[in-house]
Amino acid sequence: MSLLHRLGALATALLALASCTAEDPIVQQLSIAPLASDTLYTGRSYQLEVRTTPEVDAPRLSWSVSDASLASIQYGGLLKPLASGEVTVYVTSLNSGGQRVRSSRRFLLLSSGVYLRDKSLTLNPLERYTLGTQYLPADYRPSEPVHWSSSAPDIVRVDQSGQVEALQEGEAIVRVRLGDPLSSTFSEDSVSITVSHHEAPSFTYSEGILELTQRVPGLLPQVAKDIPFFTKIIVHGPINGSDLLFFVEQRDKIATLDLSDAQLSPGGRGITRRRRWNETKDPEPIRVTEGRLPDEFAAGLQIKRLTLPLGIQNELNFNPGYSYELLRCPEGYSSLSLGTLSVQSLELPSSLRQFYCGQSLLPIDEKEGSEERELPSITKELSLPEGLEELRLLAKLSAPLSLPRGLRAVTLQGSYSDVSFAPTTQLRSLDHRFSLLSPAHKPSFGRASFGTLSLPEGLERLAPYALAASVWHSYTASGTLQPEQGYALQALRLPSTLRQIERAALFALQLKGPLTLPEGLLSLGDQALYAAAITEITLPSTLQSIGQQALAQCKALELVRCLAKTPPSLGAAAFFRPTQSERIARLLVPRGTKQAYTQAGYGSYFFQIDELP
Repeated sequence: MSLLHRLGALATALLALASCTAEDPIVQQLSIAPLASDTLYTGRSYQLEVRTTPEVDAPRLSWSVSDASLASIQYGGLLKPLASGEVTVYVTSLNSGGQRVRSSRRFLLLSSGVYLRDKSLTLNPLERYTLGTQYLPADYRPSEPVHWSSSAPDIVRVDQSGQVEALQEGEAIVRVRLGDPLSSTFSEDSVSITVSHHEAPSFTYSEGILELTQRVPGLLPQVAKDIPFFTKIIVHGPINGSDLLFFVEQRDKIATLDLSDAQLSPGGRGITRRRRWNETKDPEPIRVTEGRLPDEFAAGLQIKRLTLPLGIQNELNFNPGYSYELLRCPEGYSSLSLGTLSVQSLELPSSLRQFYCGQSLLPIDEKEGSEERELPSITKELSLPEGLEELRLLAKLSAPLSLPRGLRAVTLQGSYSDVSFAPTTQLRSLDHRFSLLSPAHKPSFGRASFGTLSLPEGLERLAPYALAASVWHSYTASGTLQPEQGYALQALRLPSTLRQIERAALFALQLKGPLTLPEGLLSLGDQALYAAAITEITLPSTLQSIGQQALAQCKALELVRCLAKTPPSLGAAAFFRPTQSERIARLLVPRGTKQAYTQAGYGSYFFQIDELP
């Protein structure tokens, strides 16, 4: 070997030794870089890359998969899907200073091969229909022809071009297969075909608007599958899971969906939930049943302007990550229940009598209360129908809310702008059910915040804990006052018909400003405004009694105006503060009544008592 070659070999060896002995950087964080899609196909290989903090050119890693029967992965991160299913890929750093630094990414694995465009069909006897196929991935090119078969050739016959012929009433499964069942390239798909006498749907399609009438549910996909786009779809007649899944699968092509003249019917295609890692069999498909639209269907109806079909009785949970421009409930509903939801405009029918929103989100116990949940969100003004009798609302409203006069029961929780009642109402009292709150709720659930709260004329009493259920129960349970759970208001407008504010009705009210109690009010109950954040208060000339601790511990209160010429009777510690130095700055009383107020025991609570001019 020449001297030059020897020197070259020596230099290479020294470099290799240096690379082996140099101290590798400590990897503190790592992640698997996303591929173009998290849907991968058998018969192909995918090179996974990692990102590290700090950046390391060639990090030492260990790779693994959650299910070796579904995929394999090599030392360098080369992933090979083997079968359909869901798999999680894990990568662990081998140089993290003794710390466990790990990342994972989940992939959906599909078999490369042939797939049918139809999943279910309803045909008349002697009707012919050509089944459409597609290959996935899109660039897949089979090297052999497909093979067609029917599970019941006496009911449905199929030729090798994919054309089916309905022979007699009944049901059959038609399958298309590609490749040898024993080979790794084998793929298969099927369609369920029902043969029955029925009237074919009638439809028109013009300028992107499809209007269809069907007497048998599930036929719409046969008509609409080859239409390229829809500015609007209008459906008359029954619809089932097959129709709804068409809307879910084609949602990117549909701008507006009007189902106001459609009735929800059971049956049709179902949504197959993906098998979990600990399940040995594929789960049963989730289907539409009588009066029930499953969450899996509702969450997939991501169409900007959506009108619901008739006949839904269960709570509807939409995808909270998708924002609707318009969601309409058609005439005919007397009761409607919505769960998770994000919408700009929500339109309710005049026939509605009960409206529930977000009630399933309410925690039942401390464990559930610890979960973070997204409040249903409505951006534009929500117009409630005049005939509405019961309202249970847990939501975030960005526009003012007006409560109709026919309302008999109301629960408001969440976050609101201004809230007002109709000028006249059937409500005569508000009790703790005005806001059903408990200490288990997270702050966003355990309180209600408003801009202005206007209570209705006709209301005569605020019953015990009417606007204080959460903070009161928390206080009595723990002995610790948590004012942040009280009602947060910018302004409170009380009606002239109000006669009684009862025990703890406005306990810890977070109104940071003045409060005027209306003329006509007769009594202020025990702890009615205990620990309220008010800075001043005006008590009416009609007031006859102030209960025990009614205005105690109002630490920001500096001015009280009492307009009654006869001092209202005082309960124990009515204006209590812990020390004399913390007394309220000033009490203003009618001319000629200062002595009477002093003798009635007011002097011990105020630094100064003055008469009004």
